[in-house]
Amino acid sequence: MAVVSKLNNLAELAKEKSSERRRALLREVTDLFFDEPPARDSTVSQRFEDVLTSLAEQTAEEARVELSERFAETDMAPKGLVLKLAQDAIEVAAPILAKSSVLEEQDLIEIAETGQQTHLKAISQRDSVSERLSDTIVRRGDDHTVASLIRNDGAQISRQTFEVVSERAESSPVLQEPMVERADTPNDLLADLMLTVENNLRERIVERFDQVDPKVLEHAMAASRARLAARLEEDRELEDARKQIQALKLRKQLDGAQLARLLRERQLMTFYVGFSEMTGVDIVAARRAIEQDCVDPLALICKAAGFDKALFVTLAVLRGAANAEAFSDAKELGRLYERITLEDAERAMRFWRLRRDVAA
Repeated sequence: MAVVSKLNNLAELAKEKSSERRRALLREVTDLFFDEPPARDSTVSQRFEDVLTSLAEQTAEEARVELSERFAETDMAPKGLVLKLAQDAIEVAAPILAKSSVLEEQDLIEIAETGQQTHLKAISQRDSVSERLSDTIVRRGDDHTVASLIRNDGAQISRQTFEVVSERAESSPVLQEPMVERADTPNDLLADLMLTVENNLRERIVERFDQVDPKVLEHAMAASRARLAARLEEDRELEDARKQIQALKLRKQLDGAQLARLLRERQLMTFYVGFSEMTGVDIVAARRAIEQDCVDPLALICKAAGFDKALFVTLAVLRGAANAEAFSDAKELGRLYERITLEDAERAMRFWRLRRDVAA
């Protein structure tokens, strides 16, 4: 009872108006808690929670940060106080959100459902993040927050969530590296990303695939192609484009000049089918090589197919609006193409062709 008596005396002193005195009292009550930790859910524990919460609400943020840091790593921390600190400004909340074992999965999910990006990011850095919590973070988080989660080896990621992140990574360089570097990223989703990432990350994927059993890799490539092709097959233009390209092939008119014309005239679906025919990649790879900002995949495919530099530069320029600014990049595009070796191109193409061969 000596602890209760001392705590009650400190609570009376908490009526002091001086902010410095209240801060000092907050330290005294905290010290008393750690000197003689009360049993969880006891009357004494509840009294500590009431006093600490009341003092914390009346002290400056700097003092609450100190309080948060002290209670973040103890499983004896009063639950109500921890929840209060977890929803405070991020400077206060971060230690609790990232470390406190007092917060249960449902507590964290509720905070993630309403919290700001900074709070979500702090949660994403916990030693262990459940699948349900990861799902919530990915659904509500921006790319930087999701990247933080993916980099966390302690985060459990469901297959469905991996697919969501992979699709977002197609247009987000922020997410691409974490997905490629994460050890348990599914192989078929890595195969998807091969079509969008820059050369250094593509090389990392290739290195990983070199260690994968060929049968497992073949299955992954088939899954990748089926998933991505399903999006494309919904396009009603596809069948007409295939007929048009077959007609050009029969007349022996499918060549680089035709490809450039199709792209210049924005007959995009017909271009994708024709480019696929001439290079040996599937239509999804052809489409992504044109649509994405990074020019590396287009350069690799063209190099492996034996396209000359002029044709590659023309296609690279025509991907966007063919204005004066675009054509001013032609020399740099030509130098980039010359730097790519046939060996580099063939290595990447080995997997893109596998995707197409599996489909066949």
